[in-house]
Amino acid sequence: MHHLRAKRRASPESSTLAVSSPSTGTQPTATTRDSRGKGRAKTTQNLLISALKITKELSSTCPPLREAVGALLIVLEAYKKYSDTIETIETLLSRIQPLNEILKKVGSGSDCPQALEKRLGTLASKLTEVVNAAEKVQSKRWIVQFINSADYTEKTESWIKMLDWHIRSFVASADQSSLSADSERPSQLEGTIMLELTVDQGFNMMNSRFDEVVERIHELRADLDILAHDDPLRKALRPVAEALWYSGSSVHVQCHENTRMEVLAMLRSWLQPDHPHLAQLPSPVLPALSNRSILWIHALAGSGKSTIALTVADCWEKAELLGASFFCARDGNRSNVNCIFRTLAYQLALRFPAFRDQLTKVLEKDPDLYSSHPTRQLEKLIVAPLRAARADVQSPNTFPTHVAVVIDALDECTDNDAVSIILKSLALYIGQLAPLKFLITSRPEENIARGFLLRNISENTQELALNKTPEDLRKRDISTFLRSRLAAIREDYFLDASWPTSQQLENLVDLSEHLFIFASLAARYIEDKVERDPQRRLASLLDVGNEAAENRGPSASPFQILDSLYIQVLRNVVPNNATPDHAGGTPEAVLKARLKLILGTIVLAEQRLSPSTLDALLGLQAGTVRRVLPVLSSILAIPDRREDLDPVDIIHLSFPNFLLDPTRCTDQSFLVRPHIQHSHIAFRCLKLMEALKYNILEVTSEHDCVLNSEIPDLLARISQHIPPALQYACKYWTRHLCEAEVGEELLTALEEFCKFRLLHWLEVLSLLGCVDGAVMALQSVQAFLNLLIRLRTLTPSLRATDVPSLLYDCERAVRAFYPIISISAMHMYSTIAIFAPLDTPIRRLAAANARTSLAVRVGLQNTWSDTLVSRVMEEQRIGALAFSPDGTYVACGQGVGTIRLLNAHTGTELRAFECHAKDLIRSLSFSPTGKELLSSSDNGAVDLWDVATGAKLYTWQAHSDSVNSVAWSLDGTLAASASDDNTVRLWRVASPETMVVLQHDASVSHVVFAPDGDLLSLSRDGSCKIWSTRGVDWGTEANIEPTQTLKHDSGADDPGVYTVAVSLDSRLVACGLDDGKIILWTKSDGQRVRSLPGHSMVISLAFYPSGLLAAAYQSSPFTLWDVSAGAPVKRAGREYASVAAFASDCVHIAHAVGRQFHVRLWPPELKQNATRTKAITRKLKQLARREPVGNRRTHLQAATISPTGKLVLAEYEDELRMYEVSTGRCMHTIDDFSNHYPPAIWSPTGRLFACARPDGVARVWKADSGEHVGTFRNCVGQDNGPGVVFTRDEQHVLFPTRDDTIRRGKIGARTSSEDLFQSVGDEFGALAVSSDGKWILSASHRHRSQSPPDTSSATLLAHPCRQPVVGENGYYRTLRLHDVTTGHVVWIEHHLQGIRSIAFSEDCTRALASNSRGEVFLYDLTQIIPPDPSVPRSPPPLAVPEHQLTVGETGRYIARISFSPDGRAVIADSTYTSIPSELQPLHTTSTDPSLPAMSFYDRDWLWHINHPHSDPDRLCWIPSMFRPFTDSIRHFSSASGQVIVYVTVEGSLLVMVRASTS
Repeated sequence: MHHLRAKRRASPESSTLAVSSPSTGTQPTATTRDSRGKGRAKTTQNLLISALKITKELSSTCPPLREAVGALLIVLEAYKKYSDTIETIETLLSRIQPLNEILKKVGSGSDCPQALEKRLGTLASKLTEVVNAAEKVQSKRWIVQFINSADYTEKTESWIKMLDWHIRSFVASADQSSLSADSERPSQLEGTIMLELTVDQGFNMMNSRFDEVVERIHELRADLDILAHDDPLRKALRPVAEALWYSGSSVHVQCHENTRMEVLAMLRSWLQPDHPHLAQLPSPVLPALSNRSILWIHALAGSGKSTIALTVADCWEKAELLGASFFCARDGNRSNVNCIFRTLAYQLALRFPAFRDQLTKVLEKDPDLYSSHPTRQLEKLIVAPLRAARADVQSPNTFPTHVAVVIDALDECTDNDAVSIILKSLALYIGQLAPLKFLITSRPEENIARGFLLRNISENTQELALNKTPEDLRKRDISTFLRSRLAAIREDYFLDASWPTSQQLENLVDLSEHLFIFASLAARYIEDKVERDPQRRLASLLDVGNEAAENRGPSASPFQILDSLYIQVLRNVVPNNATPDHAGGTPEAVLKARLKLILGTIVLAEQRLSPSTLDALLGLQAGTVRRVLPVLSSILAIPDRREDLDPVDIIHLSFPNFLLDPTRCTDQSFLVRPHIQHSHIAFRCLKLMEALKYNILEVTSEHDCVLNSEIPDLLARISQHIPPALQYACKYWTRHLCEAEVGEELLTALEEFCKFRLLHWLEVLSLLGCVDGAVMALQSVQAFLNLLIRLRTLTPSLRATDVPSLLYDCERAVRAFYPIISISAMHMYSTIAIFAPLDTPIRRLAAANARTSLAVRVGLQNTWSDTLVSRVMEEQRIGALAFSPDGTYVACGQGVGTIRLLNAHTGTELRAFECHAKDLIRSLSFSPTGKELLSSSDNGAVDLWDVATGAKLYTWQAHSDSVNSVAWSLDGTLAASASDDNTVRLWRVASPETMVVLQHDASVSHVVFAPDGDLLSLSRDGSCKIWSTRGVDWGTEANIEPTQTLKHDSGADDPGVYTVAVSLDSRLVACGLDDGKIILWTKSDGQRVRSLPGHSMVISLAFYPSGLLAAAYQSSPFTLWDVSAGAPVKRAGREYASVAAFASDCVHIAHAVGRQFHVRLWPPELKQNATRTKAITRKLKQLARREPVGNRRTHLQAATISPTGKLVLAEYEDELRMYEVSTGRCMHTIDDFSNHYPPAIWSPTGRLFACARPDGVARVWKADSGEHVGTFRNCVGQDNGPGVVFTRDEQHVLFPTRDDTIRRGKIGARTSSEDLFQSVGDEFGALAVSSDGKWILSASHRHRSQSPPDTSSATLLAHPCRQPVVGENGYYRTLRLHDVTTGHVVWIEHHLQGIRSIAFSEDCTRALASNSRGEVFLYDLTQIIPPDPSVPRSPPPLAVPEHQLTVGETGRYIARISFSPDGRAVIADSTYTSIPSELQPLHTTSTDPSLPAMSFYDRDWLWHINHPHSDPDRLCWIPSMFRPFTDSIRHFSSASGQVIVYVTVEGSLLVMVRASTS
């Protein structure tokens, strides 16, 4: 966005590559090749030869340079031979002359300074390189030179440019500072900048005394913030106070008395057509159309639009008719279109209480509307409360008949849409905005003019073009204004009554050429309070203006006389009688250089800056800007010293346009060359950012994991530690750099910044809330530098650098960790230090600063993966994806009828499209322009959306069943939809009421337009039909036949053809099948070309311009095919995807599974080189200690931690892997045990573990060696574990069998088992053994066809508290307590839901049980298991009280439940819930800081609880790709409490440890 603005406001010169000579004001024009031109070229070449001879003599102090200069004659000879143009060689001549001046100074001294000698040596070597290239050409035979003369012409031109560059850079950087031997002198600015700003040595000495100051003014900002938060509505809407008509920040004034009367009369008539005072006003300049709700005033710059707007705003305010206003300006939030409607809504709420009440209700439901899109803001913040307030019968006469809303200078808002977003929004709701009437002023910019052509806008708008008002009226008004102003000046300065003469006044009026800005500036210039000589100033102004008028040509600029005024104002700043100082310079040169430096920064800065901020940004002594600028009060508004936070304001936009345009600013002393000024600002930004550091706000360590919003006194800290100049540097350095000339000094500063301060920069952006633009900023700098590197022949001073790679590393970090960077500056460091790839510079930089106790032992990659963005969407699964044509956005359709527009760079949601139906979105398609979006859903509707506003433009309800696919034609004129109702609907977008129906014999799965305009539709019957869209008779419903039918017949009832694509030349058609094959056909004749193999359903296809075919598969790697060879070129690994889309850049892929969304890159091309393959294999073996490669197709099912926290078992489909936590090393694998029930069960000490298979075989292994030590058969596994538990002595296992029995097995070489308990008809599931090994809890179920569980046994000590009941699926559910010694049941309880997990407390006095609905029950066992074994048990019957606990989310399945280590809480998967004190086990552990910590995952964060009953603390934010798989075990705590293990959403193993783990 910045680049567009810069190019628009810059001169034509600035739009070229920033390597042209900065001293040239305009682009060179080619000379005619006549004899006179050749003579001029010869003369110029001779002058250059003479200059070089002088250079050779003067370079005696540097022999290498002397030799190089002598050899330059070779280059000149080549140039004379192959080129007769002279512009470039004249430029080179201009470089030689200042070089000679420097050499003269050197020759006058006894010795050459060391710094200059080094620079001379470097220059000599650079010149020698060019000479060597020229010598090669000269050595060629003449016939070769003749044949290749065209090529040599181009080469010689490049040689001269290279020489020019080398000499220019040397002169700029060596001049002045290098001539000093003082090592304490501060380094000079970037060379090319100093070439532009070079002044005498006295100026440099003055600069050396300037002290860089840091602003620490924060009290005022804090006070303003408190005021803003006093009003809840103000806090919710965040209006822009500076944009109100009466704001003190405005530089505009009201119309002078007795001017613009006819225009003002028209405005009064438009708003108040029945006002009785209208008859007393002059006749309106145009008849007012009071029935139009919009009045658009437009004209060129300087015509007085804002003055008129300010005048009527004041008038309507006094008449209590003004509802709201927004005066736009090119700075801060006044240029932000997202701020307009929310600011207007706030003012309407202040004005009308009924509106405020309704608006408050809206904001209570949606408090974040302030950040929504302008269209949504207009609808929700203005239209909805306005409608409700007017409909409220209890508030009659709420509004006047008409309420004025003023939007001034709309063209000064940043809006790159082809049609103004504000006008598009108004077009949607203009009929619902009564009684509001909008006065809008602007220049007639293209996007605004297009907006007023929108039908709803044009029908409701009256235009007033100020430049078309009668000329006599404009001249009269300007004369009235000037006569009044000059009369006031005459009185103030006690001038003669005859001043000014009538001739002078008439002359001044004529010079204004009906531009009010000229008249206003002229009056300010004449009145200057510094010189205090109005008579001389008026005379000089008339002289300059008359001269400009006389010299004007027929094609002269309409601003020529205004420009002469600007030049006169600037020249008056600089005295002409200054004398040279001791160094040969003049104060005039010093002041001009400084003035241009300041003005250039004011003009090109991305936001308005205060005087003190400008001082700090430019490295000037404090107060410099205030000392220089007051003399420019006629063109600049300088704030009072008491208001130092206020910015310097440009009175009119014509002034910066003048400074940047070499055709307007003819005085080179004041012309601002954008690329040079940008270089200086970029360099200063980098120097300012040297103050960046870790924890810049000096937040104490206990706040390391807090969100930015939780930092105490955040705004006050920002004001104190991040002064405005540093804020500006952090926000905008990339924009200035991308417009700069990059030389050695700027590049060195950039390298230092990238190596040491990139993360500190992100920290500040996070604190300022500006991270959203970081990716684009980093990409723009990378692209800019890479372009310069590729064009190094034109920028030979740009050496090789690793800056682009460092910036890319930072970009990837922002993409991967954007959510946390944007909300927590402090936690950003630890997140990157923990999760960034191992071999990345950004990880090392973060680790040097981060305060984190976590480390990943297993699960990280060495370098960045192909996945750029990963995000878990809210609500239901993703059903459709589509890239915008430019790849900037991804549209994402979900199962609740929601469409979300995502930023493709970061995955952040930009806006949501509100669908009224809640059906699954099945297909999305952007229009070729990217401004509209088609969507289809299960309800048979096709919707057309405006992407910019999120508004629904049209709905087609033509299908009777689900719509599976939608598509646009490449020219955007046609659209089509495919449905399960066996039809395709084709329609013209401009005439959506008329459709053509195309018939299939089965449901239609996909439609796509070929580049030649034909439509292809794919049916579930295996046919792909091709339809011609040319010559369609839209007025009939005739039966249309396809031109070609491609039939896929696999011999099955359902061939399963799913998706289709057409090559860009419309020659090939690719059809993707359910079985993974891709069939290629020739479109013209329907001939089958070949079949590409696959292993799973093809879900998306796309042809690339290179002829390659991209294919996305449901459960196998995405593949890029060379269709001509039938071979894969690239593969992007992915285990599963439900939907996918390919970007048009041939690089990015979007895909989703469930709610997980990803954007990834195609990996590097597949290589067939055997040596490379072996090297990769060796590298993989070296990495085996972190993560064995194994079978890439294997699926990780679960991961568990040993009770000691030292081992981790990863359970794959076909193998088990044991990891050592301390090193992340894989100790061993067990690959002969497949398809088991995860997760495995550990023995109490972690010495053993057990797994069970569905075939009833359970096996036990030693953890340290993988030795198999036991096999047990007929074991019943569970979906939350193998159903096996170890006894405390680890000599036995208990397991349920398929014959309704609980058995006890002996572990050892000779395994054996015995029945412990049997209950016919019961199927046993979960088991638990008490800590003393004497008791067993079991959960079972039996079908209702069986008798209810027996509760009459004499061994029962306690009876159930509820009767048997048939629960879900017709089963009785039962919980039992067994005596291990006898196997007898001593207590039984009936349940409605199936019991999934059970546990004992450590003292055996309490038991827990969780069921399939997430309900948790606690049981008091003290009557059955006395806490004191010496005390006899009471006689039966005994009671077992039951208490239901609220744990976690209601209805959420709990996989595992247990007591916390101290016994005072319930740990249920990822939740930690305290147990009421009266229900806690009798023997709990006292509070001890050394107790194990409990960690759990919840809502993107890993939390930990260090002490019982303490609140959870944030431990670590988890990036999307590292988050736990939702169906895996969610409980991360271990016996040590320091190890965290789980399966990620990517199906990978992640092992993290706390710092205390060794």
